[in-house]
Amino acid sequence: MRIEKRTVKDYVLYVTLYIDKNEFDTARKTAYLDNTDRYPVIGIAPGLASLADLEKTYGPAVLFDEALSLAIPSTFKSFLEKEGVRIFGKPEVSDMQFASDGGVSFQVKADLFPEVKLGQYMGIEVPYVRMEQQAEFERAVIQKACENMEGEIPPALIDQKMEAILAQEKLSIQNDAVYHLLADMLVILDEAYVAAGAARPKVQVRNEAMDLMLQTASAEHEMDWKAFLKEQITVMAERYHSIPDDFSQTVGQIIERRMQSKQKRTPEEQTEELFKAYLGSLELTEDQWKNQRSGQAAREVCIDLLLDAVAREEKITVDSSEFHEAMEELASRYDISPEEAEAHIDRDAFTGKLERDKALRMILNSAVTDYEAKADLDKKRAQARAKMEEGVEVRK
Repeated sequence: MRIEKRTVKDYVLYVTLYIDKNEFDTARKTAYLDNTDRYPVIGIAPGLASLADLEKTYGPAVLFDEALSLAIPSTFKSFLEKEGVRIFGKPEVSDMQFASDGGVSFQVKADLFPEVKLGQYMGIEVPYVRMEQQAEFERAVIQKACENMEGEIPPALIDQKMEAILAQEKLSIQNDAVYHLLADMLVILDEAYVAAGAARPKVQVRNEAMDLMLQTASAEHEMDWKAFLKEQITVMAERYHSIPDDFSQTVGQIIERRMQSKQKRTPEEQTEELFKAYLGSLELTEDQWKNQRSGQAAREVCIDLLLDAVAREEKITVDSSEFHEAMEELASRYDISPEEAEAHIDRDAFTGKLERDKALRMILNSAVTDYEAKADLDKKRAQARAKMEEGVEVRK
Protein backbone atom coordinates (compact mmCIF):
# COMPACT_ATOMS: atom_id res chain seq x y z
CA MET A 1 0.00 0.00 0.00
CA ARG A 2 1.16 3.51 -0.81
CA ILE A 3 -0.43 6.82 0.14
CA GLU A 4 -0.44 9.00 -2.98
CA LYS A 5 -2.47 11.95 -1.71
CA ARG A 6 -4.12 12.91 1.56
CA THR A 7 -6.15 15.99 2.51
CA VAL A 8 -8.63 16.92 5.27
CA LYS A 9 -11.36 19.54 4.91
CA ASP A 10 -14.22 20.25 7.32
CA TYR A 11 -13.65 16.98 9.21
CA VAL A 12 -13.74 14.99 5.96
CA LEU A 13 -10.77 12.86 4.88
CA TYR A 14 -9.84 12.52 1.20
CA VAL A 15 -7.11 9.97 0.59
CA THR A 16 -5.80 8.30 -2.56
CA LEU A 17 -4.24 4.87 -1.99
CA TYR A 18 -2.26 2.64 -4.32
CA ILE A 19 -2.26 -1.17 -4.31
CA ASP A 20 0.80 -2.55 -6.08
CA LYS A 21 0.73 -5.50 -8.48
CA ASN A 22 1.88 -8.09 -5.94
CA GLU A 23 -0.83 -7.05 -3.46
CA PHE A 24 -3.47 -7.09 -6.16
CA ASP A 25 -2.37 -10.50 -7.45
CA THR A 26 -2.56 -11.85 -3.91
CA ALA A 27 -6.12 -10.57 -3.67
CA ARG A 28 -6.94 -12.25 -7.00
CA LYS A 29 -5.60 -15.58 -5.70
CA THR A 30 -7.71 -15.27 -2.56
CA ALA A 31 -10.72 -14.36 -4.69
CA TYR A 32 -10.14 -17.46 -6.82
CA LEU A 33 -10.09 -19.73 -3.77
CA ASP A 34 -13.42 -18.18 -2.75
CA ASN A 35 -14.89 -18.66 -6.24
CA THR A 36 -13.44 -21.93 -7.54
CA ASP A 37 -16.91 -23.16 -8.54
CA ARG A 38 -17.31 -20.14 -10.81
CA TYR A 39 -13.87 -20.36 -12.46
CA PRO A 40 -12.99 -24.02 -13.10
CA VAL A 41 -9.97 -24.79 -15.28
CA ILE A 42 -10.05 -28.07 -17.23
CA GLY A 43 -7.39 -30.51 -16.08
CA ILE A 44 -6.57 -28.60 -12.86
CA ALA A 45 -8.05 -29.31 -9.43
CA PRO A 46 -10.21 -26.50 -7.94
CA GLY A 47 -8.08 -23.92 -6.17
CA LEU A 48 -4.79 -25.03 -7.72
CA ALA A 49 -4.92 -23.09 -11.00
CA SER A 50 -2.43 -20.23 -11.27
CA LEU A 51 -3.41 -16.72 -12.35
CA ALA A 52 -1.73 -17.42 -15.67
CA ASP A 53 -3.98 -20.50 -16.11
CA LEU A 54 -7.07 -18.42 -15.28
CA GLU A 55 -6.05 -15.62 -17.65
CA LYS A 56 -5.60 -18.10 -20.50
CA THR A 57 -9.06 -19.53 -19.89
CA TYR A 58 -11.09 -16.43 -18.95
CA GLY A 59 -9.04 -13.46 -20.16
CA PRO A 60 -6.59 -11.00 -18.55
CA ALA A 61 -9.26 -9.26 -16.41
CA VAL A 62 -10.43 -12.43 -14.68
CA LEU A 63 -11.26 -11.98 -10.96
CA PHE A 64 -10.66 -8.21 -11.07
CA ASP A 65 -14.04 -7.34 -9.54
CA GLU A 66 -13.77 -10.03 -6.85
CA ALA A 67 -10.19 -8.99 -6.04
CA LEU A 68 -11.11 -5.32 -5.75
CA SER A 69 -13.96 -6.13 -3.36
CA LEU A 70 -11.34 -7.75 -1.10
CA ALA A 71 -8.34 -5.48 -1.64
CA ILE A 72 -9.95 -2.04 -1.32
CA PRO A 73 -11.56 -2.52 2.14
CA SER A 74 -8.44 -4.35 3.39
CA THR A 75 -6.10 -1.63 2.14
CA PHE A 76 -8.18 1.20 3.57
CA LYS A 77 -8.40 -0.62 6.92
CA SER A 78 -4.62 -0.99 6.96
CA PHE A 79 -4.28 2.73 6.23
CA LEU A 80 -6.56 3.62 9.17
CA GLU A 81 -4.65 1.36 11.57
CA LYS A 82 -1.21 2.46 10.42
CA GLU A 83 -2.02 6.18 10.49
CA GLY A 84 -4.15 6.04 13.65
CA VAL A 85 -7.09 7.62 11.83
CA ARG A 86 -10.61 7.17 13.19
CA ILE A 87 -13.68 7.56 10.99
CA PHE A 88 -17.43 7.13 11.36
CA GLY A 89 -20.13 6.24 8.89
CA LYS A 90 -19.58 4.47 5.59
CA PRO A 91 -16.57 5.56 3.50
CA GLU A 92 -17.12 6.38 -0.19
CA VAL A 93 -14.79 4.87 -2.79
CA SER A 94 -14.29 6.62 -6.13
CA ASP A 95 -11.84 7.36 -8.97
CA MET A 96 -10.52 3.80 -9.22
CA GLN A 97 -7.80 3.46 -11.88
CA PHE A 98 -5.62 0.59 -13.11
CA ALA A 99 -1.96 1.49 -13.57
CA SER A 100 0.24 0.26 -16.41
CA ASP A 101 2.41 -1.67 -13.94
CA GLY A 102 -0.55 -3.81 -12.81
CA GLY A 103 -1.40 -1.89 -9.67
CA VAL A 104 -4.61 -0.08 -8.74
CA SER A 105 -5.26 3.34 -7.23
CA PHE A 106 -8.50 4.58 -5.66
CA GLN A 107 -9.79 7.51 -3.63
CA VAL A 108 -11.72 7.29 -0.37
CA LYS A 109 -13.85 9.99 1.20
CA ALA A 110 -14.65 9.45 4.87
CA ASP A 111 -15.97 11.47 7.81
CA LEU A 112 -13.34 11.89 10.50
CA PHE A 113 -14.11 11.17 14.12
CA PRO A 114 -13.45 14.46 15.92
CA GLU A 115 -10.69 14.80 18.47
CA VAL A 116 -11.75 16.35 21.77
CA LYS A 117 -9.86 17.63 24.78
CA LEU A 118 -11.12 16.32 28.08
CA GLY A 119 -11.63 18.66 31.00
CA GLN A 120 -12.55 17.50 34.50
CA TYR A 121 -14.65 14.35 34.41
CA MET A 122 -13.76 12.70 37.72
CA GLY A 123 -15.01 13.94 41.09
CA ILE A 124 -17.56 16.31 39.58
CA GLU A 125 -19.74 18.13 42.13
CA VAL A 126 -23.46 18.72 41.46
CA PRO A 127 -26.31 20.18 43.57
CA TYR A 128 -28.21 16.90 43.78
CA VAL A 129 -28.14 13.93 46.14
CA ARG A 130 -27.35 10.52 44.74
CA MET A 131 -30.18 7.97 45.12
CA GLU A 132 -32.67 10.59 46.35
CA GLN A 133 -32.40 12.51 43.07
CA GLN A 134 -30.77 9.82 40.93
CA ALA A 135 -31.93 10.98 37.49
CA GLU A 136 -31.14 14.65 38.14
CA PHE A 137 -27.81 13.69 39.73
CA GLU A 138 -26.66 11.63 36.75
CA ARG A 139 -27.92 14.11 34.17
CA ALA A 140 -26.13 17.01 35.87
CA VAL A 141 -22.85 15.08 36.20
CA ILE A 142 -22.73 14.14 32.52
CA GLN A 143 -23.80 17.61 31.40
CA LYS A 144 -21.03 19.20 33.45
CA ALA A 145 -18.42 16.75 32.14
CA CYS A 146 -19.55 17.56 28.58
CA GLU A 147 -19.31 21.31 29.29
CA ASN A 148 -15.75 20.79 30.57
CA MET A 149 -14.79 19.10 27.29
CA GLU A 150 -13.40 21.08 24.33
CA GLY A 151 -13.94 20.25 20.69
CA GLU A 152 -16.20 20.74 17.69
CA ILE A 153 -18.88 18.33 16.53
CA PRO A 154 -19.08 17.63 12.78
CA PRO A 155 -22.66 18.02 11.47
CA ALA A 156 -22.37 14.60 9.81
CA LEU A 157 -21.95 12.99 13.23
CA ILE A 158 -25.19 14.60 14.46
CA ASP A 159 -26.92 13.46 11.25
CA GLN A 160 -25.72 9.91 11.88
CA LYS A 161 -27.01 10.04 15.46
CA MET A 162 -30.36 11.34 14.20
CA GLU A 163 -30.61 8.36 11.85
CA ALA A 164 -29.89 6.04 14.78
CA ILE A 165 -32.61 7.71 16.86
CA LEU A 166 -34.99 7.42 13.91
CA ALA A 167 -34.17 3.73 13.43
CA GLN A 168 -34.73 3.05 17.14
CA GLU A 169 -38.07 4.89 17.05
CA LYS A 170 -39.19 2.88 14.02
CA LEU A 171 -38.19 -0.36 15.75
CA SER A 172 -40.21 0.64 18.80
CA ILE A 173 -43.24 1.46 16.66
CA GLN A 174 -42.85 -1.80 14.73
CA ASN A 175 -43.21 -3.69 18.01
CA ASP A 176 -46.27 -1.69 19.14
CA ALA A 177 -49.61 -3.27 18.17
CA VAL A 178 -51.37 0.09 18.60
CA TYR A 179 -49.68 1.57 15.52
CA HIS A 180 -50.39 -1.54 13.46
CA LEU A 181 -54.07 -1.11 14.27
CA LEU A 182 -53.94 2.65 13.64
CA ALA A 183 -52.40 2.10 10.18
CA ASP A 184 -55.22 -0.36 9.42
CA MET A 185 -57.87 2.13 10.56
CA LEU A 186 -56.44 4.91 8.38
CA VAL A 187 -56.54 2.80 5.22
CA ILE A 188 -59.89 1.13 5.89
CA LEU A 189 -61.70 4.32 6.90
CA ASP A 190 -60.32 6.33 3.98
CA GLU A 191 -61.35 3.65 1.46
CA ALA A 192 -64.78 3.32 3.11
CA TYR A 193 -65.46 7.04 2.72
CA VAL A 194 -64.42 6.85 -0.94
CA ALA A 195 -66.77 3.90 -1.45
CA ALA A 196 -69.58 5.87 0.18
CA GLY A 197 -68.90 8.89 -2.01
CA ALA A 198 -68.18 11.03 1.06
CA ALA A 199 -65.35 13.58 0.76
CA ARG A 200 -63.58 13.96 4.12
CA PRO A 201 -60.50 16.09 4.96
CA LYS A 202 -57.45 13.98 5.76
CA VAL A 203 -57.05 15.59 9.17
CA GLN A 204 -60.58 14.61 10.16
CA VAL A 205 -60.15 11.09 8.77
CA ARG A 206 -56.98 10.76 10.84
CA ASN A 207 -58.72 11.92 14.02
CA GLU A 208 -61.65 9.58 13.43
CA ALA A 209 -59.23 6.72 12.73
CA MET A 210 -57.56 7.41 16.09
CA ASP A 211 -60.94 7.17 17.86
CA LEU A 212 -61.80 3.99 15.98
CA MET A 213 -58.43 2.47 16.87
CA LEU A 214 -58.92 3.16 20.57
CA GLN A 215 -62.44 1.69 20.56
CA THR A 216 -61.44 -1.34 18.48
CA ALA A 217 -58.45 -2.07 20.70
CA SER A 218 -60.58 -2.08 23.85
CA ALA A 219 -61.22 -5.39 25.60
CA GLU A 220 -64.92 -5.03 24.84
CA HIS A 221 -64.44 -5.32 21.08
CA GLU A 222 -61.13 -7.11 20.49
CA MET A 223 -62.70 -10.58 20.09
CA ASP A 224 -65.02 -9.50 17.26
CA TRP A 225 -63.32 -6.37 16.06
CA LYS A 226 -64.22 -6.75 12.37
CA ALA A 227 -67.96 -6.80 13.08
CA PHE A 228 -67.62 -3.83 15.41
CA LEU A 229 -65.55 -1.94 12.83
CA LYS A 230 -68.08 -2.53 10.05
CA GLU A 231 -70.90 -1.25 12.23
CA GLN A 232 -69.02 1.86 13.34
CA ILE A 233 -67.82 2.83 9.86
CA THR A 234 -71.30 2.36 8.43
CA VAL A 235 -72.74 4.70 11.07
CA MET A 236 -69.97 7.25 10.45
CA ALA A 237 -70.39 7.20 6.65
CA GLU A 238 -74.16 7.75 6.98
CA ARG A 239 -73.48 11.09 8.66
CA TYR A 240 -71.91 12.52 5.52
CA HIS A 241 -73.58 10.73 2.59
CA SER A 242 -76.42 8.39 1.78
CA ILE A 243 -75.18 4.83 1.52
CA PRO A 244 -76.50 1.69 -0.22
CA ASP A 245 -78.07 -1.17 1.71
CA ASP A 246 -75.07 -3.42 1.13
CA PHE A 247 -72.53 -0.84 2.37
CA SER A 248 -71.68 -2.94 5.44
CA GLN A 249 -70.72 -5.77 3.08
CA THR A 250 -68.54 -3.33 1.11
CA VAL A 251 -66.75 -2.33 4.30
CA GLY A 252 -66.18 -6.00 5.09
CA GLN A 253 -64.54 -6.44 1.68
CA ILE A 254 -62.34 -3.40 2.30
CA ILE A 255 -61.23 -4.89 5.62
CA GLU A 256 -60.37 -8.23 4.00
CA ARG A 257 -58.42 -6.53 1.19
CA ARG A 258 -56.44 -4.62 3.77
CA MET A 259 -55.58 -7.81 5.66
CA GLN A 260 -54.47 -9.53 2.46
CA SER A 261 -52.43 -6.57 1.18
CA LYS A 262 -50.50 -6.40 4.47
CA GLN A 263 -49.21 -9.93 3.93
CA LYS A 264 -47.67 -8.88 0.61
CA ARG A 265 -45.84 -5.84 1.96
CA THR A 266 -42.11 -5.92 2.53
CA PRO A 267 -40.82 -5.25 6.07
CA GLU A 268 -39.48 -1.91 4.87
CA GLU A 269 -42.85 -0.88 3.39
CA GLN A 270 -44.62 -1.91 6.57
CA THR A 271 -42.20 0.04 8.76
CA GLU A 272 -42.62 3.21 6.70
CA GLU A 273 -46.41 2.93 6.79
CA LEU A 274 -46.40 2.47 10.58
CA PHE A 275 -44.06 5.42 11.04
CA LYS A 276 -46.30 7.58 8.85
CA ALA A 277 -49.28 6.60 11.02
CA TYR A 278 -47.26 7.44 14.14
CA LEU A 279 -46.31 10.87 12.78
CA GLY A 280 -49.95 11.50 11.86
CA SER A 281 -51.03 10.73 15.41
CA LEU A 282 -48.65 13.49 16.56
CA GLU A 283 -49.69 15.81 13.71
CA LEU A 284 -46.07 16.08 12.61
CA THR A 285 -44.13 15.69 9.37
CA GLU A 286 -40.88 13.72 9.45
CA ASP A 287 -38.86 16.95 9.18
CA GLN A 288 -40.78 18.45 12.12
CA TRP A 289 -40.18 15.28 14.13
CA LYS A 290 -36.45 15.47 13.38
CA ASN A 291 -36.33 19.15 14.32
CA GLN A 292 -37.88 18.30 17.68
CA ARG A 293 -35.17 15.72 18.31
CA SER A 294 -32.19 17.66 16.96
CA GLY A 295 -31.26 18.77 20.47
CA GLN A 296 -31.42 15.18 21.70
CA ALA A 297 -29.14 14.07 18.85
CA ALA A 298 -26.57 16.78 19.63
CA ARG A 299 -26.59 15.92 23.36
CA GLU A 300 -26.16 12.21 22.68
CA VAL A 301 -23.24 12.90 20.33
CA CYS A 302 -21.55 15.02 23.02
CA ILE A 303 -22.02 12.25 25.54
CA ASP A 304 -20.68 9.63 23.12
CA LEU A 305 -17.58 11.76 22.43
CA LEU A 306 -17.05 12.29 26.15
CA LEU A 307 -17.36 8.62 27.07
CA ASP A 308 -15.27 7.49 24.10
CA ALA A 309 -12.49 9.92 25.05
CA VAL A 310 -12.63 8.85 28.71
CA ALA A 311 -12.49 5.17 27.72
CA ARG A 312 -9.38 5.86 25.64
CA GLU A 313 -7.78 8.04 28.32
CA GLU A 314 -8.41 5.48 31.05
CA LYS A 315 -7.52 2.55 28.75
CA ILE A 316 -10.87 0.88 29.45
CA THR A 317 -11.32 -2.51 27.79
CA VAL A 318 -13.98 -5.20 27.59
CA ASP A 319 -12.89 -8.80 28.06
CA SER A 320 -14.53 -11.81 26.40
CA SER A 321 -16.62 -12.75 29.45
CA GLU A 322 -18.07 -9.22 29.68
CA PHE A 323 -18.81 -9.24 25.96
CA HIS A 324 -20.64 -12.58 26.04
CA GLU A 325 -22.58 -11.65 29.17
CA ALA A 326 -23.80 -8.46 27.47
CA MET A 327 -24.62 -10.41 24.29
CA GLU A 328 -26.71 -12.89 26.29
CA GLU A 329 -28.58 -10.01 27.93
CA LEU A 330 -29.24 -8.47 24.51
CA ALA A 331 -30.44 -11.80 23.10
CA SER A 332 -32.77 -12.29 26.05
CA ARG A 333 -34.26 -8.84 25.54
CA TYR A 334 -35.21 -9.65 21.94
CA ASP A 335 -36.01 -13.32 22.61
CA ILE A 336 -33.34 -14.71 20.28
CA SER A 337 -30.29 -16.89 20.81
CA PRO A 338 -26.91 -15.29 21.66
CA GLU A 339 -25.55 -16.76 18.40
CA GLU A 340 -28.27 -15.00 16.40
CA ALA A 341 -27.64 -11.73 18.22
CA GLU A 342 -23.90 -11.90 17.56
CA ALA A 343 -24.46 -12.74 13.89
CA HIS A 344 -26.53 -9.58 13.37
CA ILE A 345 -24.43 -7.09 15.30
CA ASP A 346 -21.25 -5.17 14.59
CA ARG A 347 -18.83 -6.58 17.14
CA ASP A 348 -16.56 -3.53 17.20
CA ALA A 349 -19.50 -1.13 17.59
CA PHE A 350 -21.01 -3.24 20.36
CA THR A 351 -17.68 -3.46 22.17
CA GLY A 352 -17.33 0.31 21.88
CA LYS A 353 -20.73 0.75 23.50
CA LEU A 354 -19.73 -1.52 26.39
CA GLU A 355 -16.53 0.48 26.88
CA ARG A 356 -18.54 3.73 26.96
CA ASP A 357 -20.91 2.16 29.49
CA LYS A 358 -17.96 1.37 31.75
CA ALA A 359 -16.64 4.92 31.34
CA LEU A 360 -20.07 6.28 32.27
CA ARG A 361 -20.19 4.20 35.47
CA MET A 362 -16.70 5.36 36.40
CA ILE A 363 -17.64 9.05 35.96
CA LEU A 364 -20.89 8.71 37.91
CA ASN A 365 -19.31 6.69 40.72
CA SER A 366 -16.70 9.38 41.27
CA ALA A 367 -19.20 12.27 41.36
CA VAL A 368 -20.25 13.86 44.66
CA THR A 369 -22.94 16.18 46.00
CA ASP A 370 -22.18 19.89 46.46
CA TYR A 371 -24.39 20.48 49.50
CA GLU A 372 -23.82 24.24 49.57
CA ALA A 373 -24.93 24.54 45.95
CA LYS A 374 -27.85 22.21 46.70
CA ALA A 375 -29.02 24.48 49.53
CA ASP A 376 -28.89 27.50 47.18
CA LEU A 377 -30.80 25.62 44.50
CA ASP A 378 -33.45 24.42 46.97
CA LYS A 379 -33.87 27.99 48.25
CA LYS A 380 -34.33 29.38 44.71
CA ARG A 381 -36.87 26.68 43.89
CA ALA A 382 -38.82 27.40 47.08
CA GLN A 383 -38.85 31.12 46.29
CA ALA A 384 -40.03 30.48 42.72
CA ARG A 385 -42.77 28.17 44.00
CA ALA A 386 -43.93 30.70 46.57
CA LYS A 387 -44.03 33.49 43.97
CA MET A 388 -46.06 31.33 41.61
CA GLU A 389 -48.52 30.43 44.38
CA GLU A 390 -49.06 34.10 45.30
CA GLY A 391 -51.20 34.60 42.23
CA VAL A 392 -53.17 31.39 42.63
CA GLU A 393 -56.56 31.72 44.31
CA VAL A 394 -57.16 28.88 46.72
CA ARG A 395 -60.77 27.73 46.63
CA LYS A 396 -62.37 25.55 49.25
